[in-house]
Amino acid sequence: MPYSMCNRCRKLRPLGTACPCRASAPRKHKSKNTRVKGKYDAQWRKVRAQAIALHPFCLNCGSTEDLTGDHIRPLDQGGTNTLDNVQVLCRSCNSSREQAIRKLRRTPQ
Repeated sequence: MPYSMCNRCRKLRPLGTACPCRASAPRKHKSKNTRVKGKYDAQWRKVRAQAIALHPFCLNCGSTEDLTGDHIRPLDQGGTNTLDNVQVLCRSCNSSREQAIRKLRRTPQ
């Protein structure tokens, strides 16, 4: 019978079976799933797809791969899921922008 090693606990288990360590250990980080109820709904997915269709390139670097929709004004700051509040960024630029915003929030005024 073939076996494989679990990357987490480094124990051998029969191929095709789930390792018990995955079921018992809680997740370290909360998932950033875009289907979170109330925040990113079907309307958001539709607006994001429209924005990418209108501008099929990143507004920062011009890349055409791995595009995402990004709120210009975040929802928690009063932004909306409308086309005029969405900009198209590649995943790399979107992450960089998010890190810069977090850094600004941490610095004392």
